[in-house]
Amino acid sequence: MLFKKLKSNNKIPFHMPGHKRNTHMLGNEFPYNIDITEIDGFDNLHNPTGVLKEVNKKLTDLYHSKQSFMLVNGSTGGILSAISTLVCEGDNVLIPRNCHKSVYNGIELVKGKIHYISPAFDEYGIFKKIDPLEVEKVLRSKHFKLLILTSPTYEGVISDINEISDIAHKYNTLVLVDGAHGAHLFDYYKDCKADVVVVSLHKTLPALTQCAAINVYSDSVDVRLLQNRLSVFQTSSPSYVLMSSIESCIDFVNYNTNLFAEYQNRLNQFYLKCNSLSNLKLIKYDDLGKIVVFTGNCDITGSKLSSILRDEFNIEVEMACTDYIVAMTSICDTDDNFNALANALLSIDKRLSYRKFNNTNTFIIPKKYCEPFEVDGDSELADFSNAVNNISCEYVFAYPPGIPILVPGEVINESIIDLVNYYLSNQVDIYSDYGNMPDKIFIKKV
Repeated sequence: MLFKKLKSNNKIPFHMPGHKRNTHMLGNEFPYNIDITEIDGFDNLHNPTGVLKEVNKKLTDLYHSKQSFMLVNGSTGGILSAISTLVCEGDNVLIPRNCHKSVYNGIELVKGKIHYISPAFDEYGIFKKIDPLEVEKVLRSKHFKLLILTSPTYEGVISDINEISDIAHKYNTLVLVDGAHGAHLFDYYKDCKADVVVVSLHKTLPALTQCAAINVYSDSVDVRLLQNRLSVFQTSSPSYVLMSSIESCIDFVNYNTNLFAEYQNRLNQFYLKCNSLSNLKLIKYDDLGKIVVFTGNCDITGSKLSSILRDEFNIEVEMACTDYIVAMTSICDTDDNFNALANALLSIDKRLSYRKFNNTNTFIIPKKYCEPFEVDGDSELADFSNAVNNISCEYVFAYPPGIPILVPGEVINESIIDLVNYYLSNQVDIYSDYGNMPDKIFIKKV
């Protein structure tokens, strides 16, 4: 059933993975004839000495790191491994609130203490980049073992990781970058001053889903301990299909460097063609490959725009929020793909009416009652609408992008309930750890 459904999917993919199912460009040799195991001559991911060590070396060269390692369960495995390498129980960890849920899970597993530095919202209700001066202000007030940055963000906002890393290191704070959405930004990581960067090859490069890499840039990282943690958080039966895909991806981008210039030209032509949009608006952030289409100035939600693109134009985008959509692109997108998206947006734009945007994104971090790892036992399932002033025992989040609205240990307030209801009224899916949201949630009484 699933295989037949996958084979019959013919929608234009403006979403991950970055290979875009472009078998014309990449070939069609996966997966059965190369799906093997650790037999003689094929090395071992957890102790690479041969062909897999060579693939890691290719990653090291590609990302200009001191040492890189393949990941076969996405950036999540790399983030969990990095945090458990760099953080000990009781350590203070500074993160932006808009981190992926895996960051929170990693800190919770090692019993670290979460502190926030929250980027401001821009005029469209989207998180801006991290301010280095604000980082220094916070680091001056308390010692933090680790600072975690998300750069680029889901929408393509890129922070200055080198300047921020210089500041963090001045205060003896290590820096981990969740660069899951920046695997294609090789120059961004050249001369990188962060300690560890995790990237998802499958998001924006021609690699199969789950293919990722962890890159070490600093001598402050205990690489032997990191390798141990990678063995903990990655399967003992790694897929040779995925590892072959990683090497194939590296070789492909190394041997086809012209594709990035062609890709940039396609993006430029796309944005130029969409200049005539009068109601929909393209927001240009640092990574132009993340096409952000803002709907707040017209009589349509992001979710509705996503549905129209899917149902009427056979286009599937990566993410739909209340007031915008994100279409993810890569070097594997064709001229036809970009033209189809541009033509669809121009067509839809003509049927819309203008309205003045009312930015309702005033999210305030809820009060923290305790750390996530301290929430245990005596929980009860309650109606979410009646859970005010109780402690959440679950993560609540929209997926994608998997950024928590509510974290275990936080006190549920009316604003959070209103925000969740606002998302739901705009057809944004809301999830929780145990699958009972949006109706019910596990809580503890204060």
